[in-house]
Parts: sequence; C-alpha cells; structure tokens
Amino acid sequence: MPGLSLVADTTRCSPELERTSLHDVLGFVLEGARNAPPPLDEAALPLRAEAEALPLLCDLAEAAAELASGRRARAVVRLCLEPDPWELGLERVGRDLLVTVFQGGDVPEVALHERRFEGEALCARVLAAVDRFASRRGSGARRDASFPRNDADHGGLGEHRLQTARRCLAAALPFSPDEAGGEPAIVGVEPTGEIPIAIAAEALLRTSPGAALAQPAVLRADLFSLLFRGKIRVLVGEEARELPDVFIFPFAEQLASLSLESLDAWARRQPYHRRLTVGGAILGVRLHSEGALSLTLGVPRVGRVPPADPRALGRGSPFAGAEERAQTWTFPAVDVAALAQGVVAFGRALARSLVRRDRGQTSNLRLFEFRARVRELAERLRELTRNDAKINVAPETYRAFAAAARPQAATEDTFGRTRLRFTSRWVAAIPSLDLRATFLCGDVLVVGSTRELTCIDRRTGECLWRKQAPRAVSVMTPVGLGRLLPDGTLQLHELSTGEVAWSARLSPRVGANASGAVVSAPGLPRMLIVSEGTRHLAAVDLYSGEVRWRYAARRGENFRLRRAGKLVVVGSGEPALAALDVLSGEVVWRFCDRLPFASPVAVDHDALFALAGDGAFVGRGGARLHHLDPWSGEARWTVDLPKHVAPVGAPLLGPETVCVVTHGRRGTGLVGIDRRTGATRFDLTACAATASCLMVDDVVVVNSETGELVGVGAHDGAVRYRHVLAGGVEGDRPRRLEPVLRSGALFVPQSEVHVVRPRDGALLGKVPTDLIPDLLRVDERCDVYVAEESGHLAAFAAAPRLSLVQ
Repeated sequence: MPGLSLVADTTRCSPELERTSLHDVLGFVLEGARNAPPPLDEAALPLRAEAEALPLLCDLAEAAAELASGRRARAVVRLCLEPDPWELGLERVGRDLLVTVFQGGDVPEVALHERRFEGEALCARVLAAVDRFASRRGSGARRDASFPRNDADHGGLGEHRLQTARRCLAAALPFSPDEAGGEPAIVGVEPTGEIPIAIAAEALLRTSPGAALAQPAVLRADLFSLLFRGKIRVLVGEEARELPDVFIFPFAEQLASLSLESLDAWARRQPYHRRLTVGGAILGVRLHSEGALSLTLGVPRVGRVPPADPRALGRGSPFAGAEERAQTWTFPAVDVAALAQGVVAFGRALARSLVRRDRGQTSNLRLFEFRARVRELAERLRELTRNDAKINVAPETYRAFAAAARPQAATEDTFGRTRLRFTSRWVAAIPSLDLRATFLCGDVLVVGSTRELTCIDRRTGECLWRKQAPRAVSVMTPVGLGRLLPDGTLQLHELSTGEVAWSARLSPRVGANASGAVVSAPGLPRMLIVSEGTRHLAAVDLYSGEVRWRYAARRGENFRLRRAGKLVVVGSGEPALAALDVLSGEVVWRFCDRLPFASPVAVDHDALFALAGDGAFVGRGGARLHHLDPWSGEARWTVDLPKHVAPVGAPLLGPETVCVVTHGRRGTGLVGIDRRTGATRFDLTACAATASCLMVDDVVVVNSETGELVGVGAHDGAVRYRHVLAGGVEGDRPRRLEPVLRSGALFVPQSEVHVVRPRDGALLGKVPTDLIPDLLRVDERCDVYVAEESGHLAAFAAAPRLSLVQ
C-alpha cells in the first residue's frame, strides 16, 4: 500500500503560510495513524498545495456541524493526497466522534480506524482552525500580493463559504442530546444449512440511529459504514482456522471474487493462482489444472516489534525497514464447488446481518454489488454442478422422420470440369446498402438499406418495388421476408409487392444479437424460431404470425440453433445443450457439461458434433468436442482440444474425419479427429491469418484474408494445393470470405471473384468486376451477384460452356 504521503507545495505559498492551522488539526486527528502500518510521518502534511486547504477545511467544518446537530450519524471528507485520494470518515457515538482514515477501491486500505475523540473538543479545534486560517489568509495576502488567487476558492465565494461553515458549526454546538445505543455489539454471522465448508464470523456492529427513516431512492457507495472489525472462522472437515482481527466486509468481497474466478478456471480446466492481503488478513487460492484447490489464510505480522514511542519510526530508526512476515495456514485439498457453496452461504448471511442491523444499508451501492456478486457465484455454481441431463428413450420416431426427409445425393455437374466465362449484365447503386439484409430469392434480389427495402429483377436489374422501412434484422423465409425491429416487432413482407402481410409483437432483444432458424420441410409447419427478450425462444407461424410456443433458457447470451429433422438443437451459452421438438417446443433431450456451449453444432445423418468451451480468447483452452446421437442425446465420445488453440464456428464434417477450425497465435489451424474413435489425426496451421473454411467432399478449403487459398485433405491433413489469389492493400479485402459452392465449382471472394475446382484447386475462371465482393451470391445457372459495402450491386452472367459429347 502506498503510504500517506502528505506534501505541501511551497512554490505557490509564501513561507508564512507553509503550515496552516488546518495542518495542525489534521496532524492531531491523524496522530494515531503513525502506529498503524504503513507508518505515518509526523512531519507530513495532508495537502498537495495550500490552495486546496480552503475547500477541505470547509468540508470538515460542515461535516462536524451535521454530526453535532444530530442530522447525520456519519460523514466522509475527501483528502486530496498523492498518488491516490484518501477519505476521512467521522462517526458520532454519543458525544464522541470516531475518526477513520481509509482508501477505497477493490482492495480497501485502512490507515486509522475508529480513533475516539471528545466531540465538542474536536469541533472546538475545527472552529479555532477556521478562525486562524481566515486571519492568516488575510495577512498573508496583504504581505504577498503576487500570491495566485482563485475566484471560486480564494475570492469572495470561498470566503463566504468558509464563514457560512463556521456559523453552522458554532450554532450546532454543544452536541445534541445522546441517542440510545451507539456502542458496538457482537453480532454472529452464521450460515444456515448443511455446508461442507463453513465460514462464520463475529462482527462488532453498531445500530444506526437513522435505521427507521425512509430509505432514499438513490444507491450510493458507502464503504465507510462497512469498515467494521471482527473475527472470521473457517471450518474445512475437521480442520478449523481463525482470523482474529480483520475487516470482515472487504475480506468477504475478495473471497467472493476469488471463488468466482477459481470456479470459472475450474470449469475450463485451467490453473489459477492469486494471493493478496485485504482487511488485515492474507487470502490466497491456488487451483491446479487437475482440479485440486488449496486455500491459504493468514495474518501479516511485523518481523521486529516497533518501540513504544512512535516517533522512533523515523528514517534512521532500525525499525523503519522491518520486513513483514506472515503466519499462514493452508487447506491443501479443497473441493472448488464446496468452497463456492460456503462462500455463497457466508455472503448471504453477512448481507442479512448488515441489513437487519442497519436498514440504511439497503441503499448502499457497495453492499448491493456484493450481493450481486454472491448471486452470480451461486448461479454459476448451480450451472456447473446441476446435472439435469435427459436422454430420449424413444428416439426411433425422430430418426425415421430424418431418414425419410433426407435429400438424395446430387449428381456431379459439369460446371466443375469446364472453364467458365462471365459477362457483365447490370449494375445498380443503392445508398447505405446493408449486406446482412441482401438476399437472392428466386427471380429477385431483395436489398435492405438504412431506410428502405428494394426488390430488383435479377435478370434485368429493374427495380420492381421500393418500400420505406427502418433497419432491422432480416431473414428470408419461404413465404416472404421476415424483419425483426429493435422494439421487438416482427413483420413479414410479401416478395411480390413488399407489403406487410402480418405483424407480431415480441419482447425486444436487449444486450445480445438476435438469432433464429427457419423451419420449412415436408411434414413440418412453416415457422420462424427467433430469440426473444433476454432468454426466450419463440416459434412464430409464418402464415398467421401466431406464436406457437416459447422456450425459456437458463441464459440467453447468444442462441445458436440448428435444425435436425423434427428437432431443433439449442445452445445458449450455458453448460447444457438442449434439443426441442419443433412442433411442441418440448425438451426431448439435454446434454450437460461444465463448459458452455457457445458455438453452432454440426449434424450429419446420425451424428451430431458439438463444441463446449469459450473460444473467444487465444490460449485459454478448455474446449471439448462431443460426439452425440442427435435423436437420443447419448454421448458416444468426448475429446479435449489442445490448450493452445481456440475453436471457431461449427465443426466441419467429412466422410471419415471431423475438422475443428481453430485460431491461435500462428493463425488459422485445423484439428482433424477421427469420427469413429475420436482420435486426433492431425493438428496443423493452414495459414497465418484469419480465414473462412468450407468442407467439400474430403477437402477443407481455407480462404484467407491475406489472399491465400489452401486445400487441405480431411483424411490426413496433407496440403493438396495452395494459391495466392490476391495482393495489394488491406482495404481491398472483402468483408466476408465464405466461398460459395455451386454445381461443382467453387466461387472464392477475394479482391476479385475466382472460380476454382475444389478437389485439385484448378482455376476455372474469374469474374470481371471492379467491385470488392463484400457479399457474393451465385444462382443455379452460375450467374454471379456481387455487392460492395459502398452501395453498389452488380450482376454477371455465365457464358455458354462447351462440353464433349461422346
């Protein structure tokens, strides 16, 4: 902790004003802080400059007046110190005042705690300081006309405030009659229920005189009222340890934070270590990657005992450099979930005791945030330890429906074996074009922008209709264009006219992106399953706009939906994957894991592959790949991915291998895993930059933002081909790098659109466009449509192809 460095700036003050009466008062008040670590230098002054003495003296006088009159029981005065500000807290107990000097923050520091003064004597010193300060200020200004003055603090307004504060303090004396109580009482903080790790405390708490008053509607952070001492006991099994004299609330805050962080690390199977000194106690947590946790508690102690006279703690004193030693105890084998459960019980008991003793604590923002952290810890613990997995015992009906609806294998087209030539057809300009609201549907292109919708004939480029419409999340459905507005309104626009066919009112999606899935298959009703509110999914009928069912997830940070036959598999960022019946919304099966499911799943015939783990940060690791039966939810195998990579997107499924796209320090990589056994076949770096990947038969096509196109064999990880399709400046890269496979030919967006054969990488052609293909669409005739974010849209027709007839 940085010591209380109280320094006076002599560059702005005359020598006569170097030490004012305010410094005398603060020196008298802070005298006891010299005996508390860190030692306070008696010669130090609590101001950076004499110019800040006036507002501080006014604040001190006004706080003393309110305490003397009984209007308040506590008051806090801010001390302008370097490098960080400190606070001076005053609390009235009967006719006495208790003084506390502390510094806020995540880990508070207390230099002086509840030093007792006679209230009227301290107020008399403040009055005398005000008088002496006013007289010295006037005489000092007359002797030194060059002294800088501030109109607000040293001019008429500052002098007026000083005189007003003095009159208020003089009128409030003598102290108002005593109120009942005021002295602290021992309050036991005992958690309830059967807890494997019991944490209890005995706290010295006072009953607030204003406990019965109406509570304000504004939450304010009040650390001063939460600085109380007590004794903490920790019982693990048959071993018990006691911390005799600590500040309980700061210790409880850090204990809850460390428990939450260690619980997250335990879920990711990562090591975690942190140790700190808070509230006069040592607290440490060490979590190994295997899951074993050790809890360290202790009391810091000084190696050499200081002398009885605090003035001996000068620079030349042999005790000034005394090293701190600590007496610590370690519980070597602690269950992470048991520790979190004990911390939750202790935190709730502590909050209840504080509110029961002082109702004013309900408006304390510091206590409010502590209770929220304890609640978050409890929810996280419940997610990680709750095992409500459900197996579908009758999966045959779902398996039979998926087999009947499975499309027949498409025959190979000749487009991937002949060279392709393209001619420009038309170009359109659409201001403020929205790439995410641009769709190719049948014979028309529907283009969204900031203020309107436009429908364009794909052959001629003629505008068929234009409608005024605000920006919204758009999705193309078999019966029209669905648009979800920010206020929760869901609209369906007819493609023929652009008119709104129906409108439904849903709860607005706040704090996360909207997501959904379109249901349109033989034997199923046409529906749009869309995220609603904070954690709900709503299935909306596409013909009537009626909500058929709603599903409530435990958390809805980011829904990832994938339809599999009559099921829709839902991942919502929680450590569970659920499969819902499309017709009823009923949970058919649920698969649980300690890690959250935040990535889309991949389904192929009778196999489902799901990634569990947070892949947003490189190097955190802790991701797993699960192979499940998509109809029953049973796990076939589970493998842990390497810790140095982070998975991106859904797994890519090949005939014999499932490939996981990863992002690491070396770029985009591929991890190939055997579909039958779960064994790792290869782990390689495909390119040195961010890329988009696509599985075509047994080849993974990697399209990099640096212009590289790489084909990797899904069976063994061998590089089949590598092309550098683009160069030049970075601004010429498209926004979206996803290749488009159409009729056996692969259309690759770079600074230009290249057409390649996916199995061997042979170049089949190039689209002659000057636009950057931020969005690429290809129809069944291999006609290409390119949209640039600048607001331009172009169409290119595929020229006739020659083929050998035998």
